[in-house]
Amino acid sequence: MPDPKRNCGPEDAIEPPILFKEKSVEKPFDKNLKRIDGRKWDELRPLYMKVGIITKSQGSVYLEMGETKLIAAVYGPKEIMRRDEFSLRGKVTCEFKFMPFSRTHYCEPRQSFEERMISKTIADAMEGVILLEKFPKAQVDISVQVIQDDGSAFSLALTAASIALVSANIETRDLVVGTTLRFLENNELLVDPTIEEEHGPQSRYPGGAGFHMAVLPSLAQISSLKQTGKIEQSQARDCIETCWEACLRLATGIKKLLQNSIEENCR
Repeated sequence: MPDPKRNCGPEDAIEPPILFKEKSVEKPFDKNLKRIDGRKWDELRPLYMKVGIITKSQGSVYLEMGETKLIAAVYGPKEIMRRDEFSLRGKVTCEFKFMPFSRTHYCEPRQSFEERMISKTIADAMEGVILLEKFPKAQVDISVQVIQDDGSAFSLALTAASIALVSANIETRDLVVGTTLRFLENNELLVDPTIEEEHGPQSRYPGGAGFHMAVLPSLAQISSLKQTGKIEQSQARDCIETCWEACLRLATGIKKLLQNSIEENCR
């Protein structure tokens, strides 16, 4: 029964074209896709790493992947002075921060909600790999500062925090290696996206979802997984498998760089 309070128009009226729902046409994924910087869809950016750059910390690392640059430092294990926090297992804290000049817009000195959430994610991921039972009534503090953000800063921060723990000679079950992936509505995958690919305009990078995944390569386990946006279950499975392969490739390069760094320090 028509609503008498509304002017519904004649029954044979046709909706204007703007109200029509466009049918999404899923095109096959082009594996020969070339990105703006010339990389293939699954190609990682060049990696540079230098360990032990902060002398006052127990362990530190400067990590550079493309134009994304950050520093991670570890302080401790140190004793927790308050007796009410006594525990047979150690505690991990993390402070993640974008430096004021790291992005195109100014970042406030105090932590934003995004930075607090990333800090908690890194702390939770590191708690799963550190042998905390060997540090009763002790605390490990991790500091990660992004100097320049050109995309995939979150996953690179997870990797840097793990390398800093290795530099501090803190026993861990495995190395944590993270990778970011962008899935677009036109069925394209972008591994290790830049800041433009990660947060670019919808006209060039329509919709899709983002994946941030960290793995333990030797134990073959996923340490952390974060998804943003909507995606089908079958597509999410493909994205996770792609992230997994990218993490394993990145882990191989990091292990070689760590081995070279240890050999240089032993000379």
